[in-house]
Amino acid sequence: MKLSLIPLIFSFSLFSQTVSDFAYTGARAGALAGAATSIKGNEMSIYHNPAAIAETEGNFISAGGGHLYGFTWLPTYQLSLLMQNPLFGKIAIGIQKLEAKYNGTSLSNETAISLASGIDLQHDRNSRLSVGGTVNYLTWELGKSAGVSGDGSDGIDGGELQAVSLDLGALASLRGKYRFGVFLKNASNSQIGKNLSAHSLPRRMNAGISYTPIPHLTTTIVSEQFLGRDDLQIKGGVSYQFKKGIELNIGAQSNPNRIGAGVSIDQEMGRQTIRMIYGLLSHPVLPLTHQYQIGITF
Repeated sequence: MKLSLIPLIFSFSLFSQTVSDFAYTGARAGALAGAATSIKGNEMSIYHNPAAIAETEGNFISAGGGHLYGFTWLPTYQLSLLMQNPLFGKIAIGIQKLEAKYNGTSLSNETAISLASGIDLQHDRNSRLSVGGTVNYLTWELGKSAGVSGDGSDGIDGGELQAVSLDLGALASLRGKYRFGVFLKNASNSQIGKNLSAHSLPRRMNAGISYTPIPHLTTTIVSEQFLGRDDLQIKGGVSYQFKKGIELNIGAQSNPNRIGAGVSIDQEMGRQTIRMIYGLLSHPVLPLTHQYQIGITF
């Protein structure tokens, strides 16, 4: 059964992971079904809209991951670091990793190392406008071919491909209630590989609006369009902090239909705050994806 699912998983992962983009990186984004373009700046803004990094305060490090669609042979991990640097301003560093393996043999190993920054173009009591960018260094290491034995032990090495891409974002807010964000993935239109093996990395544009009608409640709607394709995805999410330090997140997406849910818990310990986040995301065909995340201020 596992072997028969591998081609199906690869057909999804080629359009959803680090080499070609994953719109649900992080437990909170997964719980919101990817509706994270215009939400308040956080540790995952490096992946969803670097302009929101301008809103962050203090230093924060976070690590998380899970198994794609619940399969132990599809582990994914991410690490993010937010820093307030007196020389470079507010910056973020992120690492994403996805591996597909079978019987202990690595079939595909994807890694993305990202550096991002967000700055304010305008900021006063009533409004704020910020822009940001993320530079990504991508590597895709392919496993050996099946070979004569059929298990890869005597196969041909698939080699490694590299690429550099640029993401751009912008975020505007008014009176702390209305927010509008735009995010362009792979604005540089980068390719991975060379010559006959080269292919373009997917590009997408997200445009989102968030509304905070009352304190601690935020609703978001995001449109997502993969450039060069006709299909349009609509995503919506709701975040509600019903108690200090506890936030509930739910989300839904169309085309295909997916539902997300999760919780974020902040625990103060002296001057530090520990943040624990859980998120799940459904799929119309495959099992649930669970993501876990933990971080701390420093």
